[in-house]
Amino acid sequence: MKQIINILFFLTGLFLISCGNNNEIEEKKTNIHEHSGSPHQIELDGSLKDKNIEDYFKDIYRREKIVKADDSKMISITDSLFTSNKLNDLFYFIVFTKSMNGSDGFYSEAVGHSAFKFVTTKTDFFADYFNIAPKLNDGDMDNWANYIYGEIQIARENQEAGAIDELEQKVLDNIKYNRKEYKIIIEKLIEKIRKAHNISS
Repeated sequence: MKQIINILFFLTGLFLISCGNNNEIEEKKTNIHEHSGSPHQIELDGSLKDKNIEDYFKDIYRREKIVKADDSKMISITDSLFTSNKLNDLFYFIVFTKSMNGSDGFYSEAVGHSAFKFVTTKTDFFADYFNIAPKLNDGDMDNWANYIYGEIQIARENQEAGAIDELEQKVLDNIKYNRKEYKIIIEKLIEKIRKAHNISS
């Protein structure tokens, strides 16, 4: 009888230890889940910790709007948009995009020119960033559409509708061999550009 009681105590002890380990494992899983982000957010967090990136860019990223500074520093935002640094390119794209909020004067002119150039020469990057970036939203794409349309107005006054058609053909050609998600994003951008011109497709 005593032997049976000892066995029962032993089995109860094993059961309690097992429950404790399971709880600990579940707790660790929860902590990992809480503190892990998407690969893209991890990449962006790395850019925020990168000492080679100016605090000025990080400030815009966090505030999600332009931060007034001297002309050369503000223009450096548009230059950074075309970086070849694959570790920080998404970060710089978001900084440029958020800098559209509250921009005016000479900086707005630089933004419009850079936005149009980027969309027409790096269409796949634009589509990819809007497909994956955790910080970009529909209002950000509205800003891109408005700035691109502003450039069209300057270059093709009274010919805007035709210019938008040409732009659509060009950017869709640029991504015709890319992922199908890209086409959806680019079509959405073109639709917003048409809306900025008060015309529908």
